Amino acid sequence: MNCPNKEVNAENCTCTNKECQNWGLCCKCVENHRKKGGLPACLRQNV
Repeated sequence: MNCPNKEVNAENCTCTNKECQNWGLCCKCVENHRKKGGLPACLRQNV
Protein backbone atom coordinates (compact mmCIF):
# COMPACT_ATOMS: atom_id res chain seq x y z
CA MET A 1 0.00 0.00 0.00
CA ASN A 2 1.31 3.42 -0.91
CA CYS A 3 0.59 5.77 2.00
CA PRO A 4 1.63 9.43 1.81
CA ASN A 5 1.85 9.56 5.63
CA LYS A 6 3.95 6.43 6.19
CA GLU A 7 7.13 8.32 7.21
CA VAL A 8 5.27 10.49 9.74
CA ASN A 9 3.31 7.50 11.00
CA ALA A 10 6.52 5.49 11.43
CA GLU A 11 8.10 8.26 13.54
CA ASN A 12 5.20 8.07 16.00
CA CYS A 13 4.37 4.35 15.83
CA THR A 14 4.49 2.64 19.24
CA CYS A 15 4.26 -0.88 17.82
CA THR A 16 7.26 -3.05 18.63
CA ASN A 17 6.68 -5.42 15.69
CA LYS A 18 8.59 -3.56 12.98
CA GLU A 19 8.46 -6.67 10.78
CA CYS A 20 4.66 -6.30 10.45
CA GLN A 21 3.49 -5.51 6.93
CA ASN A 22 1.15 -2.86 8.40
CA TRP A 23 3.82 -1.06 10.47
CA GLY A 24 3.52 2.66 9.75
CA LEU A 25 0.26 2.13 7.86
CA CYS A 26 -2.16 3.20 10.59
CA CYS A 27 -5.37 2.64 8.65
CA LYS A 28 -4.36 -0.92 7.73
CA CYS A 29 -3.07 -1.64 11.24
CA VAL A 30 -6.29 -0.52 12.93
CA GLU A 31 -8.37 -2.45 10.39
CA ASN A 32 -6.34 -5.62 11.02
CA HIS A 33 -6.61 -5.36 14.81
CA ARG A 34 -10.36 -4.62 14.66
CA LYS A 35 -10.92 -7.76 12.60
CA LYS A 36 -9.17 -9.72 15.36
CA GLY A 37 -11.16 -7.96 18.12
CA GLY A 38 -8.21 -6.05 19.54
CA LEU A 39 -6.49 -2.70 19.55
CA PRO A 40 -3.09 -1.73 18.20
CA ALA A 41 -0.43 -0.57 20.67
CA CYS A 42 -1.06 3.11 19.85
CA LEU A 43 -4.66 2.85 21.09
CA ARG A 44 -4.00 0.85 24.26
CA GLN A 45 -3.62 2.63 27.58
CA ASN A 46 -0.20 2.49 29.17
CA VAL A 47 -1.02 1.39 32.70
